[in-house]
Amino acid sequence: MDRGDSTPTSQPSPSVLPEIGAGEKEVVLTSWAILILISLLLSTLIVSYLLEQRRVRRIFLHESIVAIGMGAFVGLVVRLYGGAELTQMLSFDHRYFFNLLLPPIILNSGYDLKPKSFFRNFGSILTFAFLGTLIASFVIGILLYLVSCLRLTIPLTFLDCMIFGSVLSSTDPVTIIAIFNQLKVDPDLFAIVFGESVLNDAVAIVLFTTLTKFHGEETSLASILAGTTSFVTVFCGSLMIGTLIALITALILKHSHLHKHPALESCIITLLAYSSYLLSNSIHLSGIVSLLFASIVMKHYCYDNMSVRTRRTTKYMFRVLSQLSENFVFIYLGITLFAKAGLVFSPGLTFFTIIIVLISRYASTIPVSQLLNRLNPQPASLGPLIPSNHAWILWWAGLRGAIAFALSFEMDATTTAPAIRTTTLIVCVVDQTCLHADADAWRARCALHESWKFAE
Repeated sequence: MDRGDSTPTSQPSPSVLPEIGAGEKEVVLTSWAILILISLLLSTLIVSYLLEQRRVRRIFLHESIVAIGMGAFVGLVVRLYGGAELTQMLSFDHRYFFNLLLPPIILNSGYDLKPKSFFRNFGSILTFAFLGTLIASFVIGILLYLVSCLRLTIPLTFLDCMIFGSVLSSTDPVTIIAIFNQLKVDPDLFAIVFGESVLNDAVAIVLFTTLTKFHGEETSLASILAGTTSFVTVFCGSLMIGTLIALITALILKHSHLHKHPALESCIITLLAYSSYLLSNSIHLSGIVSLLFASIVMKHYCYDNMSVRTRRTTKYMFRVLSQLSENFVFIYLGITLFAKAGLVFSPGLTFFTIIIVLISRYASTIPVSQLLNRLNPQPASLGPLIPSNHAWILWWAGLRGAIAFALSFEMDATTTAPAIRTTTLIVCVVDQTCLHADADAWRARCALHESWKFAE
C-alpha cells in the first residue's frame, strides 16, 4: 500500500477572529463616532462646571468656547490618525443640525419666553428682524462684491455675494440666550435680542431660499416682486401653522383625560410641537417660525390644562434637550474646523468678510434703533424706546453661529461654494471665541452710557 496516498494534505489554519464585513465595520465606526461625541459633551459640561465653581466662566463667556476648543482638538487628532471614514462620520452634517439639534433649542426658547415682554416689544422685534436682516444682507453682499471687483479676494458674482450676505446675516440665538440667562439682563432687552435672533434666522433662511432660485435667471422687477411675495407668504404661512397646531394641542388637552397619564401627555405635547417644525419644512415654509410660535402659544393656552407632573416634565425636559443640543452644535463646529474635507481657505475673503460682518451688524442695529426712537417718542421720564446701551448690546449680540454654517452647505455646487463654506466656518468660530469673548466687559461698558443697569 502506498503510504504517500494516505498522507494528509496541509490546509490553512482558520483565522482566530472572523473578518469584519462592511456592514459591521460601519456599525463599529458609528459607535466610535457617537462615543467620541458623547465623551466630548460630557467633558464640556464637566469643564464648564469647574469653571463656574472657580468663577472663571464669566471671563470665557460660556461653555460654547470650551466646546469649540475641545471639538477642534479632537477634530485635528481624528484628521491625523482616525482615518477617512471616521473623520467623515464626525464632520458637520447640516441635515442633522436642522432636523435634530436646532428644534429643541427653539422649542425651549419659546417655551421659556416671557410673553408679556415679547409682545410688548413685538414691533421693535419685527423691525430688527425684517429691516435689520435685509440691511445686513445687502450691506454684506454689496461690500463683498466691491472687494471682489477690486480683486482683493477670489472672484465672486453679484448673486453669489448676495447669497453669501443672506447666509451671514443669520445670527445665532443659542449663545445669546445662554449668555443673557447667566447675566440676568433686563427682560425687555432679553425679549428684543432673543426675538430678533430667532426671527432673524427665519428671515435669513427665507431670503437665502428666495435668492438661490435666481441662479441662472436674469433679475427683473417681476422676479423681485415674486421673491417679495414668496418671502411674505412663507413667513405668514409658517406662523399660521405653528399657531394652529398649538391651538389643536390646547383643545386636545382640554377635552380629554390625558392629565391622568402624565407620561403620555408629555410625549404628545412634545411630538405635536416637533411636527409643526417638520410640517413647515416639508412644504417649503420656515420651521423655525412655526416652532417658535407653537411653543409660545402652547405655553399660554396649554400650560394650565396640563397635569402638575407634565408641567414639570415639559419644562425641564425641554431645558435638558436644549442644553445638550447647544453643546453638540459647538462641538460639531470645532470638529469640522479640522475634520471636514473639501474646505478651501481664502485669506483675503476671510479677512474682509470678518470686517464687513461687523460693519453690517452696526448698520442693521444702531441706525434702526435711532429710527425706532424717532418713530416712537417716549416721555422724558421713561427715556428712549431703545436706549443707546441697549443698541450697543444689540450690535454686540449679533454672533454668527451654526445656522449660518449650515446654510452655506445648501448653496449650489459652484466653484466658489467651498471657499464660502470655509469662510463661513472661520467667521463663526472667530465670532464666538474672539470677538465676543468678554461678556462682563461689555456689560460694564454699556451700563456706563446711561443710568440703566443690568439686573443682578
